[in-house]
Amino acid sequence: MKQHTIISVIGAGGKTTALLTLAQALSDRRVLLTTSTHIYPVAPPDSRTLLIDPEADKLVDALASPGVVCAGTAASEGKLGALAPDLFRHAVRAADITLCEADGAHHLPLKLHRVDEPVVPLESDLCLIIAGLSAWGQLVCEAVHRYDCHPDWAHDPQRRVGADKILYCVREAAAACRLPRKKVRVWLNQADTPALYAQAAPLARILSAEGLDCRAGSLLYEPAALTDWMISEI
Repeated sequence: MKQHTIISVIGAGGKTTALLTLAQALSDRRVLLTTSTHIYPVAPPDSRTLLIDPEADKLVDALASPGVVCAGTAASEGKLGALAPDLFRHAVRAADITLCEADGAHHLPLKLHRVDEPVVPLESDLCLIIAGLSAWGQLVCEAVHRYDCHPDWAHDPQRRVGADKILYCVREAAAACRLPRKKVRVWLNQADTPALYAQAAPLARILSAEGLDCRAGSLLYEPAALTDWMISEI
């Protein structure tokens, strides 16, 4: 494992679940769980320690022993915001693994991005894109956060989500994260039934053939498929 690994997570349709699942799987190491945008606080027992507006010494001390330390600044609506850049760098050096939520999706299964999104730290070792298969068949205006970033979708928000739109959202996220494709991983989430998995598998093959290492699965029923994959990558 590379020292001081950073995994940023973006997209929609299970991003927070993916972060919490990864944090739990890695909790025998020194894990910093934080955000470059906003995240709901993760308090014990889901973390060992929750620190809001921490001083540098206190945060580094908390990361001196194994376990998950959730840290950020006080923000609106009960959320945490990003640590100051210098404090983030100090904390990353103190942790074995940093898990960073770098995107927001308002609980929708797919996401498009404004020009200032996502906020992926450039020093990230991996960027994990999550896309939710529950969007399939829904109206784009009900399933895609910031759907109006796509001119055609803004003009006709009643069109339905199918394979083409899921692929578009993933490709757009891969471009928006501004990292080389060799650092990008894609998880097509919510393949909770054999039928959904059968629909997702061809999409995973298409994206992988384009250089985006992609897998389909269910964080609800088989979270280890994601955690084992990510742990093998670091």
